[in-house]
Amino acid sequence: MIDRLKKRWDQWEQPLLLLSFMLHPKYRLEYFNSELNNLSYTSLGRYLTYYYKAWFKKRPKQLLLEFEDFCKKVEPFNDETFEQFGDDVFFWSFVEGEYSELGAVALKIFGICVNAASVERMWSSMGFLHTVRRN
Repeated sequence: MIDRLKKRWDQWEQPLLLLSFMLHPKYRLEYFNSELNNLSYTSLGRYLTYYYKAWFKKRPKQLLLEFEDFCKKVEPFNDETFEQFGDDVFFWSFVEGEYSELGAVALKIFGICVNAASVERMWSSMGFLHTVRRN
């Protein structure tokens, strides 16, 4: 079992997992070991920049400035604002208006399906919608 878990862990894209945890306003980096040198807001900023370029095919103009506001919990990134939403996707949809680059990356990350259950549900729904009679 351990070997299978290690194999799966190696297949995952680790920076995306870290970013998904860190970009959740409730968690951020609170549960990570603060003594790790390679896990800092600077290194995570590099990952953000990498994925922004890969997904949107352009260079970010203010992504790191937006990320700095997030790190410092500048409003709307404070706890009080997030608690009004309680859901990371609703929160980032709200924030995306003012923080377009960071919001776009966060929504892309939180839109990734991480398990087969939601994909199976989608195919089940599509099977219901696209029957021979309905096509």
